[in-house]
Amino acid sequence: MDKALDFYIVSDSVGETSLRVVNASLAQFPALSHSKLRRFPFIESETELLQVLDEAKQQQAVVVATLVNPKFDEVAHNYALTHDIIYINPINELINAISQRTGYAPLERSGTLHTLDDFYFDRIQAIEFAVKYDDGKNRSGYPIADIVLLGISRSSKTPLSMYLANRSYKVANLPLFPESPVPDIVYDLPKEKVFGLIASPQYTASIRKERIKHLGLPEDASYSNIERIKEEYRYALDLYHQLGIPIVNIENKSIEELAEEILQIYEEH
Repeated sequence: MDKALDFYIVSDSVGETSLRVVNASLAQFPALSHSKLRRFPFIESETELLQVLDEAKQQQAVVVATLVNPKFDEVAHNYALTHDIIYINPINELINAISQRTGYAPLERSGTLHTLDDFYFDRIQAIEFAVKYDDGKNRSGYPIADIVLLGISRSSKTPLSMYLANRSYKVANLPLFPESPVPDIVYDLPKEKVFGLIASPQYTASIRKERIKHLGLPEDASYSNIERIKEEYRYALDLYHQLGIPIVNIENKSIEELAEEILQIYEEH
């Protein structure tokens, strides 16, 4: 049976450089064809970095990083020495060598590899961003997002986020529940980049019923209950008015139409 290794691709940008290095190296070892690669892009803090390294240690994974931030690289390097894990930063050693030989200081800027193809890099970066900050999983993305989408379940938040990401916009989204207060940070965001998605309770109920049928759940589930949906609808609408943000009705509109409507408002500001 073929052997396998776990690789953790860690970056303060997209991480594509490390991914290519690992894939190119693994191509030399056919017996490792079942190796697993996990990518952790847009590392923003030492805390987040240490969490990834802790997990890598538990999984006995090889950590391959393109951490241009010298502090992050130092933290990871010291962690690896202390905890006996393999840590490789394939670009850092070369950057240091170039700096020593020429006397020039590096930019220490993430994502410079693709500056000759800005649209390509921006699009890939935006897609990675949308995945990381989808469905309220990581709220630290709201201040740095271009666009933040709010909406109750089945209001097209994720497909809209991904479509806009393919247009190179960094989009985060947050699901709304009456029982779950909106994070304070949302109230501090610029109003022109936050959008409230809405549809009539009847329209939402029909979509949720189809979703329930697809998942094989009981048809009387509260998820598709019209009274419950009306409660969520009122909560979302009240919140949008309170925030003073644009409200976008998603009903019977394609993702392309919705994206254009949002971008038209966004670009006006």
